[in-house]
Amino acid sequence: MNDGSYKKEEESKALVQLDFGQVFILRDGDTFLNPFYGKIKLHEAKGHLYSLRGKQIITAQGYIQLNKIASINIVTPQTVVVDGIAQPNPYVERDRSTKAILTVNVRKIGIGYSPIGNITIIDKTLFYNIYTYFIQSIQKKAKDTAGKSELCAFIGTKTSDTPDYGKWVFYRTISPLGIWVDYTSKEIEGCLEEHTQRQRFGDRIAQKIVERNIYKDHPAIGITTVDATGGEKKHVAEVIVHGYRHPMKADRINHILGQAEKGSPDLDIKAEIVDAVDLDAEKEAIAEESVDDRDGTLFSKGEES
Repeated sequence: MNDGSYKKEEESKALVQLDFGQVFILRDGDTFLNPFYGKIKLHEAKGHLYSLRGKQIITAQGYIQLNKIASINIVTPQTVVVDGIAQPNPYVERDRSTKAILTVNVRKIGIGYSPIGNITIIDKTLFYNIYTYFIQSIQKKAKDTAGKSELCAFIGTKTSDTPDYGKWVFYRTISPLGIWVDYTSKEIEGCLEEHTQRQRFGDRIAQKIVERNIYKDHPAIGITTVDATGGEKKHVAEVIVHGYRHPMKADRINHILGQAEKGSPDLDIKAEIVDAVDLDAEKEAIAEESVDDRDGTLFSKGEES
């Protein structure tokens, strides 16, 4: 039975229907209050979500959609500290002969308001080592295929005997140990393709990972997985995101950025150096960066850079 409380609650909100979702602005009579929230639908078919072990994970594109409400400003400082030395941000190391990317150091700062109106700053620095993630992806494949009659990879030393099938190559991990890989196996072909994408798009992949982590950790959004409905590749989730009406303009953002870079005690700063990223999140970033706009498929193996 309706006792009037529902009607009273509805009268305290103003609903604005936008193309990407519904926005509810709190009000006190004729006065609009600063806090508000929005309901946004994320669609797996539009690249906002991806499925992982029965869960629906928000992609970088999904977070961009949610940020239409949260309005977190992600800015890139001029420098990033690498081994105690300030370097241009992002700082990319390349192979001298092939020019392929070896490592990426990138720092991003997210500036936005919490649901109660406090300026909250998420400061993240990522060290992205291409070789490390290549080895980790191989180790994961080796674990997934353990127990099969033919191995795709195994841990050993450089003098270890290899099976009489396939073609084997040794990658060092911790001396004298390393991992022997059958580079003709289908499992390893996938690892090699991903490694090529890392070498080509490493700086963009690293930046996407950092930005996604900032959105995930900022209290205006603060989620990774969602409850979704729908069938395979057609999942849809409705997500509530908090926003805060504010007059902050570019000059104010630049001023806050300057304070955040110095670690001002007057600001709510959550800083983190990230040296390990979940392989599934990294794989999702690779997939997004290596999509061919012409037909929506991954670049084929052997395509020219």
